[in-house]
Amino acid sequence: MRQPYPREARGWHQEWSLRRAMGMGRIAYWESFSAAATDFWMSPEFASLYDRQTPGFAPSAAMRQPDPAESRAVLFAHYVACWTEGRPFAVETRFFNSDGSLLDCVVQGEPEFDPNGQVQRVFGVVRDVTPQASALRRLAESEQRFADFVSTASDWCWESGPDHRLLPYPKSVDGNAALQTVASGGKARWELSFAPEDQAAMALHRGDMEARRPFRDFVYTSIGEDGSRICIRTSGKPIFADDGAFLGYRGTASDITQLEAARALLDERTRALEEAHRLGRIGTWTHRLDSGRTVWSPELYQLLGLEPDAFEPTYEGTKAYFLGDDADRLLRIQARVLRSGNTESTDIRIRHSDGAPRDLAIICKAEIVSGKLVGLIGTAQDVTDRKEAERRLELLAYTDPLTGLANRALFKRKLAGLFETPSADDGHTALLLIDLDRFKEVNDTLGHSTGDSLLVHVAGVLRHELGPQAFIARIGGDEFAVLTDSPSASAEAPVALADRLIAKLSVPVELAEGEACIGATIGIAILPEHGATAEKASRNADLALYMAKEAGRGRAQLFEPVYAEAVDQKLDLGRRLRHAVESGGLQTHYQPQIDLKTGRVSGFEALLRWSHPQRGPIAPSEFIPIAESTGLIVDLGHWVLRDACRQMRSWLDAGLPPRTISVNVSPAQIWNGDFEKVVSTVLAETGLPPELLCLELTESLFVDHTKQKVSTTLAALSKLGIRLALDDFGSGYSSLGYLTRLPFNCLKIDRSFVSGIATVPEKRKLLGGIIALAHGLGMSVVAEGAELAEEVELLGAFDCDCVQGYVFARPVAAGEAVVVAAGIERAGG
Repeated sequence: MRQPYPREARGWHQEWSLRRAMGMGRIAYWESFSAAATDFWMSPEFASLYDRQTPGFAPSAAMRQPDPAESRAVLFAHYVACWTEGRPFAVETRFFNSDGSLLDCVVQGEPEFDPNGQVQRVFGVVRDVTPQASALRRLAESEQRFADFVSTASDWCWESGPDHRLLPYPKSVDGNAALQTVASGGKARWELSFAPEDQAAMALHRGDMEARRPFRDFVYTSIGEDGSRICIRTSGKPIFADDGAFLGYRGTASDITQLEAARALLDERTRALEEAHRLGRIGTWTHRLDSGRTVWSPELYQLLGLEPDAFEPTYEGTKAYFLGDDADRLLRIQARVLRSGNTESTDIRIRHSDGAPRDLAIICKAEIVSGKLVGLIGTAQDVTDRKEAERRLELLAYTDPLTGLANRALFKRKLAGLFETPSADDGHTALLLIDLDRFKEVNDTLGHSTGDSLLVHVAGVLRHELGPQAFIARIGGDEFAVLTDSPSASAEAPVALADRLIAKLSVPVELAEGEACIGATIGIAILPEHGATAEKASRNADLALYMAKEAGRGRAQLFEPVYAEAVDQKLDLGRRLRHAVESGGLQTHYQPQIDLKTGRVSGFEALLRWSHPQRGPIAPSEFIPIAESTGLIVDLGHWVLRDACRQMRSWLDAGLPPRTISVNVSPAQIWNGDFEKVVSTVLAETGLPPELLCLELTESLFVDHTKQKVSTTLAALSKLGIRLALDDFGSGYSSLGYLTRLPFNCLKIDRSFVSGIATVPEKRKLLGGIIALAHGLGMSVVAEGAELAEEVELLGAFDCDCVQGYVFARPVAAGEAVVVAAGIERAGG
């Protein structure tokens, strides 16, 4: 056994052990002998503690340098109280180390009393607790960081005991009553009021917790006493003691009420969008430039009848489904979108998997992410039904419903298209305008249904003769247009074709209502030689048709530039003539009619006269046909009727003897309105006695119209008390039937029968027969065109009633007519 140290050695060893222990514990000893002392005695351990060299038991001023200032004041206050009051102290403070760093220390001091109970010495220790203080500060900082995270997060932490009842949340939680109920604890989660639809999920959740299994993202809706609701998503894990005892659960929870509402709204809108896509038959697609991959939505596969698993939407795979050149056209559009960044749309046609064609409306948009073009996005909508409806409407809009041919609108579009897209092979097209001859007569005599049948027949003839290559349109009631290829600008082929069509259309046609016989007149223009625009080409073909009609109908006429000038002159005359009607630029002249028995002027014929602003007087033979062809003849006829009646009323008011006033009536006046009403109105306006008005009608009135209309109108006029005269008898299709069936009062013999009767015996016999016939039917006779006295004598010998001609007077203005009449009567008296 080891011998113990000697007494001296034991004392030294004990001191050495104590100092070693103090060094290991970073403890130094200090003493102070006066309350006013500025130096303290420090044990040598203080030097190693503060990394300073303090020799032996030398005093040190380190105790006077604590930091910061507040810790210095606290330490000093306790030190003073220990001297004055004898109270021991233990103060935490900080000191500067020799390198400027701070040490955390605990300074302890106790008083030592003398026999009188006065403090004679204060001693104590300084203990370096820097490692412990640093660890505590780090722990506090960590706890503070965690508290900061928790306080700013939408989640909160929760705990439950072994019975699974929630422990109260130690901090306040903002929210409605339902949230506050959860945070207040005291109940297991399945003991809370929750939404009925969560029943099954809550039962599974309870099973997990009772089996002490961790769970994640369990979602339920808690309901407060006030009916408020909150949707909570929670996760948790079981907690066990070291000995394995179950302590409960710890976890986090989040208020996801707004998130769930937003998600529900998103789901609702997504479903609505999906339903809209389904109802609108819309699919979406994307194309990425980096991968070159195209992605279709399920709806787009459905639109095309394709299976996503069996079809890859590559360009090579889809090209076969496009109709025409739509695949290349779509590629060009996509290329433009990539260059410009704009959005474009177009319609294409594709073939469905079942083989049926489909129409798709495509929208293509550049996809830009962070300012960089990354690809294309777009939609495809099945618009087949709308396109089919548009095509049906277009068919109705551009098809003549009677014949099935193109109508005028489509003809104009087709003709315009010829000039918008010039032919690459310098080809020529012949434009034929076809007008049916005598169609109106058939329509009026056999009825409109027969006319419709005839038009259908004509359309069939044109289709048969021209074939499917030609474009055929019905552009008016009985007008047709044809566009057909011409091998050259030569007129031979188109004219030959037109002649063949005229021959085919000019044969009798057996219809259900009877046989109909019409003809055709055709105007031809070669394009583009006869017109550089659609308007010019159509006008020139129309000019050719006009000239063909002027030449006698039933023929074909090729346009020639000289026609344009002649027709332009006629059109100019028509425009100026209309202006004259509207501005009062017309005049009425009067030619006297002389009663051969009395030598007196029995009446006047009112004759229209017009003076052109540049050309001067225009002969009626020139401007009347223009008025008839433009429809202006109706306005002219009404104007002359009103002016003549007004003038005769003026002569009567001036005291002149009553005389008849004869006015020529165009057939168009009778067929274009209620003519008898017009006449009645004029008589009422002017106050002219009806028996003084004589209306002269030519035999052309009966050529192209039904007898019923003529009979009805003339009977109504006769009932007004007006005299009716058949003008130019013998110059046309003279028929005795007119004279026996219709209420004519007078027969006017055409000048062709009067001229030459003095030298041609045959004319005298014919003239005498006509006069005798008229008298036998109770009508008076007026002979026109007498220019020789011999002719007047012969007419008197034939018992002609009246004579009108240059032998007595030319037509003169109203102001001269009375003077001329007085002179004739003086010469005869």
